[in-house]
Amino acid sequence: MSLKRKHSNDEADTGEADLFQSEPIEDRKSTFVAYFSPSLKPKDLQNLPVIANADHKILAWRKESNQQSITKAKQYVTGSDDDGEKYAGKKVEKVLEALQAEGACVVARWWGGIMLGPVRFTHIESCARDAVRECQTQRAEAQMKKRRMEQEKVEHAQLAKALVEHPPKTEIPTSSAKPAMDYTAMPLDRLRALDKARDATIGFLLKRIDKAEADLAAMNEEDESPKE
Repeated sequence: MSLKRKHSNDEADTGEADLFQSEPIEDRKSTFVAYFSPSLKPKDLQNLPVIANADHKILAWRKESNQQSITKAKQYVTGSDDDGEKYAGKKVEKVLEALQAEGACVVARWWGGIMLGPVRFTHIESCARDAVRECQTQRAEAQMKKRRMEQEKVEHAQLAKALVEHPPKTEIPTSSAKPAMDYTAMPLDRLRALDKARDATIGFLLKRIDKAEADLAAMNEEDESPKE
């Protein structure tokens, strides 16, 4: 089951920005929802006010250990709390391990009075998995946005420098009393447009030069040809 983060007031109620939530799964009056945090302490996550009235708050955590191993590979401290839902904590713990997630995850269950059998573990795992993936997706998007902004910053500086050194011919020459064009203050889209216009002008001039050279060569050939 593919679930996305629930956008609601629940996020505001938790009081935490570094918190990722799955959408609820409802089955025969039972409701399941998971919260994952890479930074909150496990018990703090389990004690979120938004899930205070849940019948079960199944908790698992996976944190990098401070101990150094002989192979220098990362070591992790893991653990879980069934909170009355036997075997459920280990299910969530395995989800964290499978997704290589570092943090804590709590799956809250509100029991509806009907026994669900083994499918309850499927719901618990699905909620946990989607909360973790929501975190991973948002972090990946944030990294991509950061890299894009850094690349645009570099491009902006390069274009501004290039336009100062070789301004587009479409500009009106500035007088000595008028300050030079400040390309560094222009938005990137405007710099790209000016750079494109400059390239188009250069291309047009190169074509004119090529044509003039071809015409000159043709005239020279004509002059050198024997007269009848």
